[in-house]
Amino acid sequence: MARLHSEPVATEELHAVLATPDLLPTAKAVWVHLRVTSDPQSQKAIAEALHIAPDTVARLVRALEAKGLARKANGVWLPEVAQ
Repeated sequence: MARLHSEPVATEELHAVLATPDLLPTAKAVWVHLRVTSDPQSQKAIAEALHIAPDTVARLVRALEAKGLARKANGVWLPEVAQ
């Protein structure tokens, strides 16, 4: 199991993502997962942690990437801070 960040996510940052109307709720859940885990996550790890099909995770992280909320580096996904 991934360790949680020692620093909490700011309320404003959470609200910015959770209030985004054109993101699916599952994409928002993926972003929160990425944001609170301390280790970069592979698509497989995200799928296992959230009990979502790997193909669905692939689509969701691409949606997050398009919004500037996640980026892929060395085969793993990292969250971007919401503006």
